Amino acid sequence: KSNIGHLEAAAGIAGLIKVALALREGELPPTLHAAPANPEIPFAELGLAVQVRLEPWPDAGQSRIAAVSSFGFGGTIAHAVLEEAPRAADGGGPDDGTHQQSSRSASSSPLLVSARDQTALRAQAQRWAAFLEANPHTRWVDVVRTAAERRSHLDWRASIVAHDIAEAVDALAALAHGRAHPSLTVGEASTRDGVVFVFPGQGGQWPEMGRAMLSECPAFAESLAACDAALLPHTGWSVIDVLRGVRQDEVPPLDRVDVVQPALFAMAIGLAAAWRDLGVSPTAVVGYSQGEIAAAVVAGVLSLENGARIVATRSRFLRRIAGSGAMATVGLDLDALRTRLREAGAALSVAGVNTPTSTVISGDCGAIDAFVSRLTADGVFCRRIDVDYASHSGAVDLLLDDIAAALAGVSSDAVACQMVSTVTGDPVAPGQLDALYWYRN
Repeated sequence: KSNIGHLEAAAGIAGLIKVALALREGELPPTLHAAPANPEIPFAELGLAVQVRLEPWPDAGQSRIAAVSSFGFGGTIAHAVLEEAPRAADGGGPDDGTHQQSSRSASSSPLLVSARDQTALRAQAQRWAAFLEANPHTRWVDVVRTAAERRSHLDWRASIVAHDIAEAVDALAALAHGRAHPSLTVGEASTRDGVVFVFPGQGGQWPEMGRAMLSECPAFAESLAACDAALLPHTGWSVIDVLRGVRQDEVPPLDRVDVVQPALFAMAIGLAAAWRDLGVSPTAVVGYSQGEIAAAVVAGVLSLENGARIVATRSRFLRRIAGSGAMATVGLDLDALRTRLREAGAALSVAGVNTPTSTVISGDCGAIDAFVSRLTADGVFCRRIDVDYASHSGAVDLLLDDIAAALAGVSSDAVACQMVSTVTGDPVAPGQLDALYWYRN
């Protein structure tokens, strides 16, 4: 009240917020205009004192406890007791420990900024940049959560994924001045377009991925159980045991291609089920590499049983060439990549075109390493993908006959929602996804 006056019905919650912040920060904030103390109140006899200056809240080796009282005009009295919450060791950044590579000082969670039009969006970005510059030690998780859950999402939108506060400020400044930035995506929302589910290929996996969701998301867990039942006849092991990190002889390691691909297939199906349970259903789907198998199942083009058969069979044959090759992502467009490959005389294949400025190469380990080193020295972004074989290259040609024979009779159903093929670039037609298609994939 001494800071902001009498808020009537909101007075109690203002005090609650102030005490909660004092507990979190470990500081005792002063009450303004309380000195000198009223001589008619025997503070010493009552064991009371008015806080008149900002001071550290002494740490007595146990949780701090505080109380807030609120006295209503009509005689209602409320008294809330708050205890300090256990501190999560996140170093100021929002690493929640759910990903084994989460070691950065800021999160992969995006900062969402929106406004009615482009001019207002730039002004909003300028305000965010000024706030973060003035408060560089702000917890990133609080920033992104507030922006995502406590702000309206208007038509003009921007998303910023930054490694730290400084990068976020740079991206916000770029947005404010109408410039491009690698961490920044800007666009206008459209109610005419639906949601597209995009299913990735191999390389982004980590040990015990999905473990928390198995315990916390019933829709995900139910879907994983169905995937487990569909995969088991083809694999002989439980994909749920693999994802839970069960240490038993009969549970194979995740780093094998014939294990990681079925595991990623199950994860993708489970995540789609979780989104649908939240009311988010796709208008269209697209899949990358083996992720296209999961996309086909979610689109209703393949049955779960056929999808499980395809991913288990292909990955089992791919194990024959495991350890013989490598792949890498390159930050060049297709024409520039082909030029650099010719200049280097590298016997490598273009395995995929991810975006207009991002491509994938595939081939012999030594050739990949040499080419990556050469481009990196020239300042071109390159990164090895976490695979040990040369997928999407001539190295898989020797598997054609075996895959075609093993998947003979596989057929696709009518398309339930639109699926765009990353093999052809066109919408998938009924009956198109046969054994030869999955070899070409």
